[in-house]
Amino acid sequence: MGWNIWSGALVAAGLGLISSAVRAEELRPTEPAPGNATVFEASSRVRAGWTEIAFRGDRPKAWDETMSPEFRASLRVLYGLFEGKLEIGATADRFTAFDFSNSDALRGEVALGLNTGAWSFLGEWKTRDVFVPGFDDFLVGLNTYDLRIKNRFTANLFDSLQPGLCQASFAGGYVASTPHLFARYFAELEFEYVQRFTDGLALTLAPKLELSEYLDFPGGDREDAVFSFRVIPAYSFGGGVTISVEGQANVAISTLESKTGDTWSVTPIFRFQKSL
Repeated sequence: MGWNIWSGALVAAGLGLISSAVRAEELRPTEPAPGNATVFEASSRVRAGWTEIAFRGDRPKAWDETMSPEFRASLRVLYGLFEGKLEIGATADRFTAFDFSNSDALRGEVALGLNTGAWSFLGEWKTRDVFVPGFDDFLVGLNTYDLRIKNRFTANLFDSLQPGLCQASFAGGYVASTPHLFARYFAELEFEYVQRFTDGLALTLAPKLELSEYLDFPGGDREDAVFSFRVIPAYSFGGGVTISVEGQANVAISTLESKTGDTWSVTPIFRFQKSL
């Protein structure tokens, strides 16, 4: 691999998770004990985006605006050390200028593994099928297989506020694609920090780095490094109802010029969560 993606990603992940564990030990966080819980969650969101790399293939890039309504529903189960998750969703992507890129998508996710409270070790399968608008004709099918490690801890950054909740995660795996041009190996490292200000108001900051090597992409060898940063103010009204606004910026650096660029988005999210 041109960038030696796996060794670099594993070193970064190891340093990130080890440093997280050190900070957690220094702060002596209260680690949640594994228990039994079943949580249902449904969310409705509309993503407004501005992207420079809007096309699926190796076409010349162009700046465009997108609007993408989406619905998701998930069920998460904790039973002793066992953790499982099932999620389904549907998305419609609509472009302003280049409407030939419009698409609808169905998505699903299954995760199974162990949860010790501070650590999770999960095997994940994610599927995404993309169609022309109205689910008339199949365009692309993606199946992602990965292993994910999560480390949760607390950090007291502001003396006047309660400790923030942190999660560092590393995942690596393979994306199978129909057609094969989107098949790739990937590794990603993400850190999330959640700071609560009152019982209802919270702010999440989440930087992420993802490295990818495509196996059969047209236009030449393709390796991508994508850095993203999410800022999510949220307010909980009680009863499991939360409203948030997610702002996200992505900067992609690729060995293909048509895939080097930036994307910005703002996503209002209505979320309902209930323990069963």
